[in-house]
Amino acid sequence: MADKDKRFNVGDGGDIDRNIQKLQRELDEMLMKGAPKIKKSDSDEEVKRIKLEEEEREEVKSPVVQESRYTSVYNKPAESSDGISLFRNRKFYIIVFGIVAFGFTLIKAPVFRYTTPARHDNDLPEIEIGFRYYNNIFGQQTKNETVVYIGQEKIVIPISMERWYNLEKEKKLIAIEYYRKK
Repeated sequence: MADKDKRFNVGDGGDIDRNIQKLQRELDEMLMKGAPKIKKSDSDEEVKRIKLEEEEREEVKSPVVQESRYTSVYNKPAESSDGISLFRNRKFYIIVFGIVAFGFTLIKAPVFRYTTPARHDNDLPEIEIGFRYYNNIFGQQTKNETVVYIGQEKIVIPISMERWYNLEKEKKLIAIEYYRKK
C-alpha cells in the first residue's frame, strides 16, 4: 500500500497510466462512432410484471365501494368546532372547578373571627361568658359560639348568644358540664 517515505502505488506502478490511456481510446471511439445503443434488460420487463401482479392483487382485495360525489365544503352550513373542543379539554374543567371551589370557600368558609370580651352571666354570676362570631369574606355570619370562662378553664359551646340567654339556669349548667367533658 503506502509507506510514509514512498509514493502511493497501486499494483505494478503502470496501472494508472494504462487505465488513463484505455479511457482515452474509448472516449475517442465514442466521439467518432457515437454513443452505443442502450439495450433494455430483463429487469425492466420483470419490474413491469411485478407491478401488474400487485395491481391484480389490489383489485382482488379491495371491495367494491360506490364512489360518492365530491361536495364542496363551503356549501355545508358552518359548524363551530371551537365550542366542541372547549368541552373536551381537561384544562377547562380544572379551571371551572377551581373557580367554583374558590367561590364556595369565599361564601361558606368562616374567614374572620370576632370574640366579644368576657362578662358575667346574669343567671350564673360565678362564670364569665363571651361570644365568638365567624364571618365569611362578605361579612355574613356563618357560625357563632358561646365561650364560658370558669377560672382559668375555657369551655366552647356551639350555641348562639340568643339561645344562651333564653336557656334556663339548669340547662346552662347541663350544657357546661356536657361540653366540659369534651
